[in-house]
Amino acid sequence: MDGGWALIVAAVVTAVGAIIVAILDKFRKENNRDHEVVMGMLRMVYKSQQRTEDKVDKVDERLTEHLASHHEKGMLDNGKRIDKNGVERNPKVAK
Repeated sequence: MDGGWALIVAAVVTAVGAIIVAILDKFRKENNRDHEVVMGMLRMVYKSQQRTEDKVDKVDERLTEHLASHHEKGMLDNGKRIDKNGVERNPKVAK
């Protein structure tokens, strides 16, 4: 092989290598974009999970206060059926 052919082969190898690198770089950029989209979605899920936990805590506090008020008024179910007004129900009617 003379110098001319060696130069052509080297140029072809360089061109093919450059094409492969360009293709890989394009996939890499798309992967970075996809990664950013997924991270944005995960942030939204995390924020909504935090809001849900806050809501559950508020409901828990309100339920605890509600049960405490029933306890103070003697309206907890201690084997008897008692309706929301604190009046004992008829056991034949109540289920």
